[in-house]
Amino acid sequence: MSSEVPAALTVGVLCRADEPALERTLRSLAVAAAKLADAGREVRFVVCVNGPSRGPALDAARAFAAQEPRWQTSVVVDGRADKARAWNLVRQSCTTPLIAFSDADVEVAPDALVRLVAALEAEPEVQIASARQVARLDGPGVGAVARAAALPYRFDFQVVGGRLYVMRTAAIERMPEGLLLEDGWLSATLGNEKLRTVADAEVYFHPAGTLPDYFRERLRTEAGKIQIREQRRNAGIPQRPIARYPWRRLADGLRVTDAPLVVLNLAVRLSARAVAELAARRGRRIAWAPIASSKAPRPEVPTS
Repeated sequence: MSSEVPAALTVGVLCRADEPALERTLRSLAVAAAKLADAGREVRFVVCVNGPSRGPALDAARAFAAQEPRWQTSVVVDGRADKARAWNLVRQSCTTPLIAFSDADVEVAPDALVRLVAALEAEPEVQIASARQVARLDGPGVGAVARAAALPYRFDFQVVGGRLYVMRTAAIERMPEGLLLEDGWLSATLGNEKLRTVADAEVYFHPAGTLPDYFRERLRTEAGKIQIREQRRNAGIPQRPIARYPWRRLADGLRVTDAPLVVLNLAVRLSARAVAELAARRGRRIAWAPIASSKAPRPEVPTS
């Protein structure tokens, strides 16, 4: 058995001030962090609350810092609603070899952080290990839109799963502010060969449940792809595919009963892409705000 001290980890949570689900996320992360701490690993928390308005997230972050004495917790407040900027602020404050980034509207499986860290330590060449993103479809009122939005999460596209991942802190020092798709930027910058999705490390989320919300979510994603493409082109950097599409596995993994969901999914994606391309040509910026229909209707934290 190695006598080396396990590498310390910072858990960074990126959160808009008007995010209502932060308390649930922090509780699930604390359970996951405790498993690392019990194994002798130092764990710290940094919560970056960003956006111009005061909201429930700031209260939840400060309450967590006060009520969880086991963790050294810092709360960073920034007035700009810019997720990439929040990422940079957390990254700049990090002095540990490993850093986990989590969205603020997810629930983390108790063993997710342990499994992600183990995956990184098993493969020195890998820079980011992402949790498998599992859509929650068992709540009241879950309909075709949520099921269509969840469809792609059955498959591994060899990209950074932005809802929860652990990164070697030295891998990236800073990302450009104003990014709409910061996880896509990480994927394109590092390259698919340096990324892993850890199938048995899970993070749970609620997909958008209304058609307008789903369209807005896809619009931001498509606009983010265009943004990354243009940034790399302007910098003279070779283009990298953000995702690898396993077409055979996609076909094999779909059922006949999925056909209406596939049609809905493609219709939203293609229309969002067209609108994003038009907005880019006209120099318009796509805004982003929390999507209400993706918030969990109940407070439970998963136990498995």
